[in-house]
Amino acid sequence: MELTRITSLDQLDQYRDDWSLILEENHNTNPFIEFVWVYEWLKHVGDEYDMEIMLVKQDGRPIGFIPFIHKKRWFCHTYTFMAFGHANYMDFVVYNYLLDDVIEFVFDEMIKVRRNVVFYLHGLLESGKTPKSLELYLQKRKFVFSSHRVVTPYINLKDVIIEEYMNKRKRLHGLDRREKRLRKNGNVKFLRVGPEEMELVFQLRDKLWKKKRDTSGFSKDKEKAFYLSLAGVRNGPMQTELDALYINDTMIAFHYGFRCRGRLLVYVLAYDLDFEIFGPGRILEKEKILQCKTDNINIFDFSIGYEPYKFEWNTDEDYTRKMIFSSNTSKANGIRRFLTLKESLIERMKRNYSFVLFIRNTIGKLLFIFRNLFRKAESKAIKEEIMAYLTSVKEYVFERKRYIVYKLDGKEILNLSGSKSFIELSINDAINSFDIANNHMKEICRKIYGGFKGFYPAGILSFENIFWINEKMLRIDHIAYHEDFRGKCVYIDNWNNVTLRDICTFVQQHCKAKTIYVTIKGNSKKDIAALKELGFTFSKQIVKRTYFGVSKYYVTE
Repeated sequence: MELTRITSLDQLDQYRDDWSLILEENHNTNPFIEFVWVYEWLKHVGDEYDMEIMLVKQDGRPIGFIPFIHKKRWFCHTYTFMAFGHANYMDFVVYNYLLDDVIEFVFDEMIKVRRNVVFYLHGLLESGKTPKSLELYLQKRKFVFSSHRVVTPYINLKDVIIEEYMNKRKRLHGLDRREKRLRKNGNVKFLRVGPEEMELVFQLRDKLWKKKRDTSGFSKDKEKAFYLSLAGVRNGPMQTELDALYINDTMIAFHYGFRCRGRLLVYVLAYDLDFEIFGPGRILEKEKILQCKTDNINIFDFSIGYEPYKFEWNTDEDYTRKMIFSSNTSKANGIRRFLTLKESLIERMKRNYSFVLFIRNTIGKLLFIFRNLFRKAESKAIKEEIMAYLTSVKEYVFERKRYIVYKLDGKEILNLSGSKSFIELSINDAINSFDIANNHMKEICRKIYGGFKGFYPAGILSFENIFWINEKMLRIDHIAYHEDFRGKCVYIDNWNNVTLRDICTFVQQHCKAKTIYVTIKGNSKKDIAALKELGFTFSKQIVKRTYFGVSKYYVTE
């Protein structure tokens, strides 16, 4: 065997066919080691690194490639697999039947040339051959090594009866209910989209992670160019699949993944935070699983990580390893011990999902505030975050909120011919209103999901002018109180004194309600006087008291 180092893209491109032939014969399902993925990464991102791809030849014929990145630090040489932080899996590109021999030859040669050397290899799937072959080599040479694991959930679609599988999961987190309510409010479509939609994809991803700690770099300039180039790969053994969920013509979720010889890998999944209440990410993932089953995909791979949604969908688990070892010199051993300690701490932290959320969300919000403290464009968002935090602390320690419920029984309020006309608010109306779409969309979605219908005066659409009716329950969102109706009743929310008479007339006509309920917060004399003038009478008082996170409701009839 002979060993050659490939250090440039031009050199690498000469071996495109040899690289691909090895993976074809191995029936490779790891998209990250396919030539097109590696080549595009090196082209767009790899210029920051010192590339050293080890080429192994036997009798002049290429039999293996090891995609390394080389660094020299602390008077020691460090070799890692390329694309760390981008490629969730990595491996040697070597004919399976020669793997043991190639591993022994390559590492013996590298350690012989560079005495102080450390290897830090990520992304080795335990279901593959490489971890076992590498362990055998290390034990044979009596090298000290450490191995660190992260769970890798997946669905074995080959053995799944899709109807039974979906029936067990469609009610998780009210998925079935959420999807029905979303479809009720617009034309919901699951579509395969192309690179031309990538700008929307980046915007959606940025919106979701704006106030979170994001380590993926998906939307950074170099990474953008890289992922955009991959989005156009639609032929060959590795293909990029970009799917999106739309309501009418608005994208509210996307799935960016890779297909490779019967495996579909979920790489990036994001949704519009404004529509979060409807669970668009879960709806999209459900549709994608159904599509993969139809397309005869065997493995639906959620990739590495302990996110709870993965364990709600998966049927099986694999594990992905990082293996750290070094030559037997004091310098190399010292660096290996340091890297091992660091990786052990990271491994423990990632297993504690509450800690992961704290770093991602709480620390992410703090970083967002500090980064944008003196930027006028984000001053409103920063103020909202600070006020929300102070309010949550105050309400946790002590909170007292009081609402009075008034009702109107079986009366005609006005002659209907003189009342104003109101138009029912649709999701499309809200999306097409600049102010609502940018400032109030999340609240609109929460109201609609909560069973409310919104109405606004004809020709005057603004968030302040929308009143809400609920024909199923008395629902006071500010104190999380609800009470189901019996009979023909309706609850009106966000009314005002000026239009209350017209609203009540409209509601009686539109809903044919026998009883109308409204609420006022506190004890506003002006509101009470307006209600009594129309014939409303006191129904009940609801008080919510909270002491150090423990809440109680007091209802007085």
